Amino acid sequence: MRSRFLLLFLLPLSSIWAQDDLLADLASMEPFPAKQFAFATFKGTKVVNGATVEMPGAGVGQFVIGHRFGAINDRPLFNLFGIDVAQIRFEYSYSPLPWLNVGMGRSSGSKTYDAFSKVRLLRQSKGGKGFNSPFTVVWYASNTVATSPFIDGLEHPFSDRLTYVQQVIIARKINERISLQASPTQVYYNLDPFGNKAKNQLGLGLSGRLKLGQRSALTAETMLRQTPFEDTFMPLSVGFDVETGGHVFQFHVTNAQSLADPEWMMQTPGSWSRADLYLGFNISRVFTHRSPRARR
Repeated sequence: MRSRFLLLFLLPLSSIWAQDDLLADLASMEPFPAKQFAFATFKGTKVVNGATVEMPGAGVGQFVIGHRFGAINDRPLFNLFGIDVAQIRFEYSYSPLPWLNVGMGRSSGSKTYDAFSKVRLLRQSKGGKGFNSPFTVVWYASNTVATSPFIDGLEHPFSDRLTYVQQVIIARKINERISLQASPTQVYYNLDPFGNKAKNQLGLGLSGRLKLGQRSALTAETMLRQTPFEDTFMPLSVGFDVETGGHVFQFHVTNAQSLADPEWMMQTPGSWSRADLYLGFNISRVFTHRSPRARR
C-alpha cells in the first residue's frame, strides 16, 4: 500500500522533470539572432590622405580625384591663398571580391605612379553564433614609382625609384557617431630621399570620424613617426565629409600637400606652427560593373 502511495507521489515529479527537459531542448533549438556587421565605419575609402577600412562592394569600382592647393601663407594674395599652385591625384580601384580591392593611381608633385591593394582580414560584428571581432582589420599595401628627375642629377637604376608601403588598418565603430582607427605603418625606400641611409621608416597612423548628421561628418588624421627625416613634420589633417548620392565630397585643411603615400606619411615639409597649410578636397564616385544578381 505504501509503495502505491509513493508511486503516485513520484509520477507528477517525473512529469515536471520531463517538461523541464523538453523546455531546455526547445530553448536550445531556438535560432541565434543574426550576426550584425559594422556598416559605414567611415563614409569613404580615405580619411583625408590615408586609407580607411572601407572598400567598394564586390563588382563595384571607384574613381577618386584628390586636389591640394598651394600653401595658404605663400604670397596669399598673389597665389589667391594657394589656388594657383596645386597638386592633384587620380586613382581607380575595383573590388573583384567582397574582401579584396585593387587599384592604381597617379599623383603630381614627384609624378608618382602607384598600385595598391586592400584585403579585409576581420570585420567588426556582434550577435549570432561563433566568433565576433571587436574590430575591422584590413591589410593595405602600395608600391610607388617616382618618375621625376633625381635631385643629384645622376643616372640611377629603375629600382631606386621604388618605395613600398604596408599598413595593418584596425578600426572600431564605437557607436553610430564615433569611429576610431589605428594603422601601424612601414615605409621602405629603395633609395632614401634625404641621403641619410634611413631606408626603413615606421609609423603609426591615427584617425577618427565624428558623424554630424545623416550625410555629414568631421574627420581627422595624423601619422606618428619613429625616426622622422630631418626638416620634416608630423602630418595632421582635419576634414569635413558630405555624401550626396553616389558621390562623397571631402573638404580639408592639412600641412601635407603631397598625395602619394610615402610623401605625405614621412616627407611632409609643412608645419602647422608656421601656417604651412593647404586647402584641399577629395571627390569619389562609384560605378557598378557587376549587378548584385550577377555576383551570386
